Amino acid sequence: MSSNIITDDQFQHIAKLSKLTIKPEELFIRDQLSQAAGYVDILKELDTKAIEPTYQVNHKKNVSRDDVVLPSLTQEESLSQAQKTSNGYFSTSATIQK
Repeated sequence: MSSNIITDDQFQHIAKLSKLTIKPEELFIRDQLSQAAGYVDILKELDTKAIEPTYQVNHKKNVSRDDVVLPSLTQEESLSQAQKTSNGYFSTSATIQK
């Protein structure tokens, strides 16, 4: 297993993409990342030709339920605890500033 799978340039590029500032005393992280990548290289040695690809690891077929209409709150009940309403709707502060 090669100890320098990830070059310094690649490591700096990964850090930039991740929006991370790597301090000089944190450069040991590159070696740890290279070591992790090395373990993936070990997996490449396995013969997986007879193994079917796995798309669902928990073997569940369909975890969705049918869309069934059930009794719900009225508009008045829904708005009863709201701090602020306007014309039958929830009213909130603006989240986008112009």
